[in-house]
Amino acid sequence: MTRYSRYIKFFSISSEILLLNSCYTAIYYFKHNGFQHPFVALFFYINLAWIFAIALIRPYKVSRTSSYLKVLKSTITLIIIHLLLTFAFYVFQQERLYSRSFLLYFYLLFSILFILHQTLFFIAIKWARRNGFNYRNLIIIANKSKINYFKKHFQSHPEYGYHVKVTFEIDSINNENFEQILIQNTKKHDIHEIFYSLSNSKNDLLTTLMNFADVNLIKVRLIADFNGIAFGGIELDNYGELPVIKVLTTPLDEWDKQLIKRIFDIVFSLIVIVLVLWWLIPILATLIKLDSKGPVFFKQQRTGRDNKPFWCYKLRSMKVNKKSDTHQAIKGDERITNIGKFLRQTSLDELPQFYNSLKGEMSVVGPRPHMIKHTKDFTNEIDNFMLRHHIKPGITGLAQAKGYRGEISDKKLLLNRVKFDLFYIKNWSFTFDVQIIFSTLISLVKK
Repeated sequence: MTRYSRYIKFFSISSEILLLNSCYTAIYYFKHNGFQHPFVALFFYINLAWIFAIALIRPYKVSRTSSYLKVLKSTITLIIIHLLLTFAFYVFQQERLYSRSFLLYFYLLFSILFILHQTLFFIAIKWARRNGFNYRNLIIIANKSKINYFKKHFQSHPEYGYHVKVTFEIDSINNENFEQILIQNTKKHDIHEIFYSLSNSKNDLLTTLMNFADVNLIKVRLIADFNGIAFGGIELDNYGELPVIKVLTTPLDEWDKQLIKRIFDIVFSLIVIVLVLWWLIPILATLIKLDSKGPVFFKQQRTGRDNKPFWCYKLRSMKVNKKSDTHQAIKGDERITNIGKFLRQTSLDELPQFYNSLKGEMSVVGPRPHMIKHTKDFTNEIDNFMLRHHIKPGITGLAQAKGYRGEISDKKLLLNRVKFDLFYIKNWSFTFDVQIIFSTLISLVKK
């Protein structure tokens, strides 16, 4: 159990919602001796209010080093916000249907059980990390005088779940073979994070480290005892008495923003599938079959989030050929069918990717996914190319909205695409996604 934080959050949210609904159901039955009509309305409302409250309070934004006091504070704040939202419903939705005593009993029971739940969950997580579960393997790079101090700090706090596997003294590192040493040690020890002290930092060494971390999707933590070095896109966190800078923090690192984006992907994809694809896909499938031999759908492994491959679906726009996974389609490509030209010009061949979005492999908006071979090639050609894979790939993206679609005929076009993709990742917002969707539609209509 090393990298299961997302599952821990899922379990926490699921158990909280189950507890909320169980308390509501029990008190309602106790007060009314059965389930009457008003039960359903408030039942759905308290669940929606809970989702809104956790998006507002962000109670799951707790690090491995968060204290119980911080967890308790966010827990109580969450209960209060939810109580206020429910009270607003009580005032505006016929208060005669729900007695004040009912709400009193409900929140009294729920508050006690929820605080107990959070306390036990906090204790369980700390216990698990002390006993070798949900851990992170670390490399520490620092001055000789600081290495033992940092190492002892993590060893004295086993509840953090950090295991120091390798240490390097900055002054003894040769930058020429540093990357090769990192490759060997990350593979050997299954390294998840690298802590780098800025007290006596070497810029060339740090540059090598950052480039290596970007390509291999390893998190870097900068210990902030530095001498005048500053970075963009950082977040300061405290590991006990150690101030640590998190590098490459993006908006979608936040749990609540991931939730908002995921809900939008599901809703938008369902709307497209239900309103459009059910009738349009059969028509296009018929045209594809009449035009050429082969399957209606084409699937190809492409690079997804965290550099993990997934099957990306499209409507087939080419004749069946053996070069589809290695050779990009170009202008005037003889492999493209007659109906395929129309599908590509209108981007209708991408419609099955709403199924990928619904499954959670893609997002409606994000950097476009590349075939595996291209990912390997472009990583060697373009600096920071792998940063695109910090988030899910998209059906459309900022680069596509700006007109960068289809064939990549030269390196300048690729550089511009990557530039737009990285700008999107660092500046994501829900309204930004909506703007990109509308810009993409306008661009397609103009084209």
